[in-house]
Amino acid sequence: MPHPFIRRAGTLALMAALLTPQAGALSNISNWAQADVAAAQSAGLLPSSLEARSATGSITRAEFCAIAVNAYKSVSGKAVFASGKKPFRDCDDPSVVAAYELGLVSGRGKGIFDPDASIQRQDLCVMLYNVLEAAGVEAPVIAGDACVEDFPDVPKIEDYAVDAVVTMVDYAIVNGTSTYGAAPVLDPSGPATREAALIMANRFCTAFEGAVQEEDNSDPLPPLVDPIVPEVPDYLPQTEQEKMDFVYGIGGEKYQSAEEAEQNMVEIAVPVWRLQQDGTKTTGTAYLQVNRSLAPIYEAIFEEIYNGDEQFPITNVGCYSWRTGEHSQGTAVDINWEENMEATINADGSLTPTTGSHWSPYEDPYSIPEGGDVYNAFTKYGFAWGGNAWRSKRDYMHFSYFGR
Repeated sequence: MPHPFIRRAGTLALMAALLTPQAGALSNISNWAQADVAAAQSAGLLPSSLEARSATGSITRAEFCAIAVNAYKSVSGKAVFASGKKPFRDCDDPSVVAAYELGLVSGRGKGIFDPDASIQRQDLCVMLYNVLEAAGVEAPVIAGDACVEDFPDVPKIEDYAVDAVVTMVDYAIVNGTSTYGAAPVLDPSGPATREAALIMANRFCTAFEGAVQEEDNSDPLPPLVDPIVPEVPDYLPQTEQEKMDFVYGIGGEKYQSAEEAEQNMVEIAVPVWRLQQDGTKTTGTAYLQVNRSLAPIYEAIFEEIYNGDEQFPITNVGCYSWRTGEHSQGTAVDINWEENMEATINADGSLTPTTGSHWSPYEDPYSIPEGGDVYNAFTKYGFAWGGNAWRSKRDYMHFSYFGR
C-alpha cells in the first residue's frame, strides 16, 4: 500500500536547534547542518565510528555502511547481527559485513571492498534504495516537489543507479548541490560529506518510518513460531547427553551441512528494550533464526530479560549462522557484539579484543554484567557464558547451550 512522504523537517529542525552538542557527535559541523545533524544523531543514525570525525570530510564506503545499517534497523524495526564471516580480504568491519549480508552493498570484485574510498552520491542513493528492498518496503511513485529532470546533469547518472536516484529525488531525500551563482546539479559521481550523508539518511528514515508496521497492521501475520515447536520441558536437560538428545533427538548427531541445519531452524520474534538517545527505553522486537528444539527456551529467556528490573537494552542479537561453533547448530546467541567483546587472554592476564571493542559492565548500558538479568536468564536454562566459561579467551557476547 502507498506510504505517503511524511514532512516533519521543520519540527525536527526546531527541536534539534534546541539541543546542546551531544557526546560522540561529529566535529566541525557546518552552521547550516547543525540542526539536521543533531536530529539524525537523536534518531540513532550516527555510528560510533564517526564520533569526533570531521563533518565536512568525505564519507567513506565503510562509514556509510554503518549509517545504512542503522537506517535499516530504523525502517525495518529489526536488530542486525554481523555473522563473523569475512567476505572481503581488505576489510573485516562488522558494519560492512552486516551491510553486505543484508544486500545493501557489494564489493569491487575479487574479494576487495575498498573501505576507505569516498562513496559517490549515486552509490549512496543505491544503498538507501537497497535498504527499502531489504526491509520489504515499497516506494511508490509520488508527485514530490522535486523532479530529477530539473537537474542538467541527469545523463551522468550510471544506469545501475537511475531508479535509486530518481526515488531519492522524488522523496526529497537527495537535493542538488550548487556553487554560488550556479544552477543546482545532482553531481552523481561526486563524493558526499559526512554531514550530508547523515542528513540524507535521516530524511530517508523520516520518509519511510512506520512503513513496515503499517503493512503489518493492515494484514495481520500468523504466529511467527511454528506451532509444532515443542514447549519448554518440565525437566531441563542437565548432562551433555541429555542436551544432545533434546536438541537432535535420541541418537541424533550435529548437522553436517547448511542445508541440513536450515531445515531445523525456525524464526522467532522476541521482545527487547531499545535505548534512545535521551536515555529512555522503548519496546522493540528482535527476530532470530534458532534451533527448532530450543525455540521455546529462547522465547522464555528473552521474556525474562525483557521483564527484568534492568530493562537491559539490546541493539544487536543473532543466533544461527553457518560457520564454526555452536552458531551453525542454532544453539548459541550473541548479544551486543560491540560492547561485549570477544578477546584473547594474554600471558599477563590482559585482554586483546578480536571482535567488538570493549566490555564495561555497569558503565556501558549495552555490556552484559555477570549476575545480571541476561546472565541469569541464560544460565537458568543451561547455557554457558563466554565471559567465564573458558581459560583461553573471553567472549562476553556469547551464550551457548553446549558451552562451546
